[in-house]
Amino acid sequence: MSHDAGYKTDILLQSGTNELEIITLFLQWHDNATDSISRTAYGINAAKVRELVAMPETLTEIPESPRAMKGVFLLRDRTIPLIDLCDWFGYDPDQSPEAKAKWVVIVTEINGKFFGFIAHGVDKVYRVSWTAILPPPPIISHYSSLTGVCLVDGNIIQMVDFESIIASIDPSMVIDSEAHAISVGPEGTQVEKAVVIADDSRIILEQIRKTLERAGYRVIAHADGQDAWEYLEKLRISGTVHNEVLAVISDIEMPRMDGHNLCKRIKENKGYDGIPVMLFSSLVNDLALHKGEAVGADDQISKPELGQLVIRLQDCLRRFAA
Repeated sequence: MSHDAGYKTDILLQSGTNELEIITLFLQWHDNATDSISRTAYGINAAKVRELVAMPETLTEIPESPRAMKGVFLLRDRTIPLIDLCDWFGYDPDQSPEAKAKWVVIVTEINGKFFGFIAHGVDKVYRVSWTAILPPPPIISHYSSLTGVCLVDGNIIQMVDFESIIASIDPSMVIDSEAHAISVGPEGTQVEKAVVIADDSRIILEQIRKTLERAGYRVIAHADGQDAWEYLEKLRISGTVHNEVLAVISDIEMPRMDGHNLCKRIKENKGYDGIPVMLFSSLVNDLALHKGEAVGADDQISKPELGQLVIRLQDCLRRFAA
């Protein structure tokens, strides 16, 4: 039972619309407090999903791996790590034969690597605006693996932070800003301006900020694209944007306004001419690259390539200065 990502037909959206497709999945678990079976709905950006496959018949266990990491399995020419979402969230899964018959593996591509996640079923695909996805309260986002919450058809869908899950399991996915610090910094009048960055992950935002600051850049950070856009617009309207802003570096997936829409708005407004925009995201696959090109991004880089961020920024600035 394999469903290629093409099953999404034409729902993959045009670039810069500030919309996304959410594939809803659910976990079915035993609630010890009520001695009943509960079901919780979660969401994943369809752009991360490569295919859905049946539970593998054969798993190879990995010694000393986290409990939620069930092992690896072969899918054609790839070895895929398999992560149990129910185990990750601390639920006691419903393991009745009827329930297990519906279990499915969601194969994702994140930061250029493939991971499988066990879900207890896949429901619908919804088209929603990023404005409808609200960031979780800070105390929840600090301790949980959620990036946002939205209400769809009367149902609360919790958006899972798959990046934080795999970073906890795969050390190679952790960004190390100190290891990637370089000494070559801004040139000439560049030191008088700031790099505006936007990312909804406080951890990633801090890592990007430290990396740029270690290279000598001044940084202004925002928690999402909407905050960054409002800041830029104030500067543009006041006529000071070119005096204050050197470049913009944005994540793609963010509540309220995504990076594609932010880039599109900047590139369509001549008031921002001469300011490069870079997309820095876990979604730099073929589809995301195409969308980034369509909205005029000057460069696109994946988050594990943090060591290239400053060099690529400098390349962008030199192209604009030429």
